[in-house]
Amino acid sequence: MVKNRILLVLEVVLVLVCISSLVSCGSSRASSPATPRATVSQRLDTGPLGLPLYCPIYVTHDQQGNLYVTDSDQGYKGSHRARIVKLSPTGHLLAEWHVFNTLQSQPSFVGNETGPFGLAVDASGTIYVADAGDNTIKKLSPTGQLLATWGKTGSAPGEFNSPLHGVAVDAQGNVYVTDTFRIEKFSSSGTLLAVFGDSGSSVERLNLAAGLDVDTQGDVYVGDLRNHRLVKFSPQGRFLTAWSEAGGVQFSSAGRGVAVDRAGNIYLTDARNFRIVKFSPTGKVLAIWQRPMDLFLWGITVDRQGNIYVAMTNVPNNGGLTGGIRKLAPSGAVLATWPATCPA
Repeated sequence: MVKNRILLVLEVVLVLVCISSLVSCGSSRASSPATPRATVSQRLDTGPLGLPLYCPIYVTHDQQGNLYVTDSDQGYKGSHRARIVKLSPTGHLLAEWHVFNTLQSQPSFVGNETGPFGLAVDASGTIYVADAGDNTIKKLSPTGQLLATWGKTGSAPGEFNSPLHGVAVDAQGNVYVTDTFRIEKFSSSGTLLAVFGDSGSSVERLNLAAGLDVDTQGDVYVGDLRNHRLVKFSPQGRFLTAWSEAGGVQFSSAGRGVAVDRAGNIYLTDARNFRIVKFSPTGKVLAIWQRPMDLFLWGITVDRQGNIYVAMTNVPNNGGLTGGIRKLAPSGAVLATWPATCPA
């Protein structure tokens, strides 16, 4: 009898132990981490040599420091690819958008431009980009959705005569566009507000207006490409001053890239001298970075931390397929280079 009771107790204990083990096992399985998914790094649609960018032309940034690059393959072997690429400050791909009119019958070399050129981003992240394929300004949402298009080919106010190198946005959200020999100012909805500048070589005139930017006071800085100088206008379009040299060296094809930082300092790409020049708001030369600026310099932008990003293409007749985006510290030291495939 006692023996039977002992056996019964042992059986109950064994059952309880088994139940406890099962619950424990089940709990262990439920709390164990799931197998992580394979992480696949995003890659850009590459150029003919498999490098990350085609051939960057202009670059700007938003308030978070993300970069926006107009990137065309320059009609390499008839492919005619053009896009905006959005990158993180470290060069990681965030998005790319293809919404541009490229002339399929001919390559998009300088002098025969197609696709996107100058671009700017306003405080809300809205993107404005010059499309030289149909002489329009395209307005995109922060996610790349086409919101509006304005302008057409022509010489009347509100019309454009390619190339459209420079686009900038002021603190009020007004949009400025360089149009060969003049600057056109629009509201954010595309209403024409002003036209200033004219063709010529005198101080108040322009001969191929290129890159531009606007400071916090609304003063406009524009690269006067064929007059080899940087010109400053008031917000109303009145000529204020011009600078044509730095360090005793005359500019040469200067001003495809113009940027103004938060302190009002101005940065200029002096293309054929292969250098970047930094001016104070009064025009004093603060720095000249010559090397390794060994490629043809286009657009430039300066983020809120003072880091400088410049788009580069290959020097004509220098051979090879090179270029890219170079990131510089405020001191001018090279922090990174993201390569591209630019036709020689």
